[in-house]
Amino acid sequence: MILQDIERQMEKLYSTYENYDGISIATDITYEGDPVNFLFQQEDDKYARIMTNRNFSEWVAWCTGDWTKAAPKIEKLAAPYGVQWDNKEGKLFICFRRNEMTLAQAVMRLQQAVAVVGALGSNEIP
Repeated sequence: MILQDIERQMEKLYSTYENYDGISIATDITYEGDPVNFLFQQEDDKYARIMTNRNFSEWVAWCTGDWTKAAPKIEKLAAPYGVQWDNKEGKLFICFRRNEMTLAQAVMRLQQAVAVVGALGSNEIP
């Protein structure tokens, strides 16, 4: 009984579905009603990558005024989580070896970085 309750609650945190580019991980994060989901891609036999979607890029563009100018601040905020910033695409991502970090750890790190970076405002950008 308890196991079933825990399983139902955990299913509310994340859900996954196949995407033409990889596996989409639906989070419960939204900005202005738009979902910030993640995309999991297997890069090779050893490395995997999880990245944010276009909704997050649009949010960062709006809340910072210009993500290219905000890149140093974004990179600094994301670094403690092992997350990197793709300044061309406007995406946060984490690249990891699956035998050194679990998928759950990578998702949680990316989610933490999304929360911190998503709280930026244009007045905080030099």
